[in-house]
Amino acid sequence: MLFSRKNLLGLSIILLVFAVAAVFVYNLSPVSATSQAPVTFEIKSGDGFRGTVSHLYAAGLIRSPLATEVYMLVSGRALELKPGLYKLSTSEWTSDITRTIAGAGMGEVQVTIPEGANVYQIDSVLSGALVIHPGDLVAFNKKITLEGQLFPDTYNFFTDANVSSVVQEFLTNFNAKAGPLLASDTKNADQDLILASIVEKEVPTQADQEIVAGILLKRLRAGMPLDIDATVCYAKLMAAAPMAASCPSLSAADFKLDSPYNTYLYKGLPPGPISNPGTQAITAVLHPQASLYWYYLSDPATGKTIFATTLAEQEANQRKYLKQ
Repeated sequence: MLFSRKNLLGLSIILLVFAVAAVFVYNLSPVSATSQAPVTFEIKSGDGFRGTVSHLYAAGLIRSPLATEVYMLVSGRALELKPGLYKLSTSEWTSDITRTIAGAGMGEVQVTIPEGANVYQIDSVLSGALVIHPGDLVAFNKKITLEGQLFPDTYNFFTDANVSSVVQEFLTNFNAKAGPLLASDTKNADQDLILASIVEKEVPTQADQEIVAGILLKRLRAGMPLDIDATVCYAKLMAAAPMAASCPSLSAADFKLDSPYNTYLYKGLPPGPISNPGTQAITAVLHPQASLYWYYLSDPATGKTIFATTLAEQEANQRKYLKQ
């Protein structure tokens, strides 16, 4: 039985509708067929609906600006887009991306700052959680020195927060938890905090931290250089920032780096803390353990602290544990 012209026209329209729908659905599908790690995407105030879609396309997060605009308009999300920071992935459908950016961001997030983290590492943790923009904390630190006072703890922050409000949370916690300890030795509070920041980076256990604190204080009284690798790491990190957040590996040339934080070249304490110590390290500095030791190193295999009373013994330990 032959199709009439009318039937053929109707069939053609149906096929055309299906084809258009298929193309539309395809253009809303994920850019990547496999699961991809989220990336940070920012909607700035004033970007507007079409500006946001354009930025999504430029970031490679959507297949088609036109299909995305149509979907947002039809779904009613076009006027609900919120400025802020978002975690989005190329493996998400446009509908999921739209739902996320039309919400209120990620809201409140919990962030844990570990003992011994420095300002560069903390900036990385906070920006990774979308609390601040990358580099915000480092920039703030250049105006007001924060190192040593960004107390390690677990915090609840809002995403896309003002960096000054984040800093205030850290300082309030520092004053509440570290302040009373440092107040017991007010005259030497600055020195104690710097020493605690070094001890925190050098050794993990409180017993060893107390011994190392005693060693460093003996070296200071004797006018010896402190010879602390962690301070050289920090000096190199300051020069590399914001390109690196953790201590770069050290070479022989690094120990000649002309920086007041290089305790191989400059006697005495560095000009400021090199990390943000917890109460354990601060307590260890306030209660140093007297010993016959003058030197120490960490066994890379076990993390155990190996102490030495003489330079010859230290050099023997370096050959044994560090293969130097």
